[in-house]
Amino acid sequence: ITPTLTITSNKYSATNNPGPTSSPLAISVTDTLSVSQVDSNIVTVSTTDDVLFSKTDYTADDTAGTDGGFVFLRNLTDASTFTTSSNIYIGHNVTGAGVLDDAGDADEDRLMTLKPGEFAFFPWDMEADIHVDASVANDDALEAIVFVRTGTA
Repeated sequence: ITPTLTITSNKYSATNNPGPTSSPLAISVTDTLSVSQVDSNIVTVSTTDDVLFSKTDYTADDTAGTDGGFVFLRNLTDASTFTTSSNIYIGHNVTGAGVLDDAGDADEDRLMTLKPGEFAFFPWDMEADIHVDASVANDDALEAIVFVRTGTA
C-alpha cells in the first residue's frame, strides 16, 4: 500500500481561509508499506466499550518493529444529522478499565476521539487490544481497517 499525507494551509493573516501559523504550510509525506493481510469492517459503535481489534487475532512478536501493522479509522457519522456530538472513542485498554467515554473518569486508556468525518492512520504493534466506544448509542458508524505488515500473521 502507498499511504500519502498532505497538509496545507494559508498563513494566519490570509484574507480567505486563514491558517494556524504565521507562515503557510505545505507538508507531504508518502511511504510504501509491505502488507500481507487486510482486515476491513464498517462497525456500528454503541456506548458500551467493545474490542475493535484483538491482539489474539494476530501473531505478535515482542521485538518492536518486527510485527504489527497499520490501522486506518474513520468516523463515518454525518455531523449534520445529529443534534448532539457523535464522537467515537478509541483506546488500547491494557488496564481493563472498560471505559473510554468523555466523563473524565477511568478513561486513562483512551487514545483519541474521532469527531464526525475525522480519521486516523497509525502503526499498531498488536501488543494490546484496540477498543472502541461512542457518545451516542448505535448511531455512530466507524470504518476500521488493519493492514498487517508482511511477515506478521
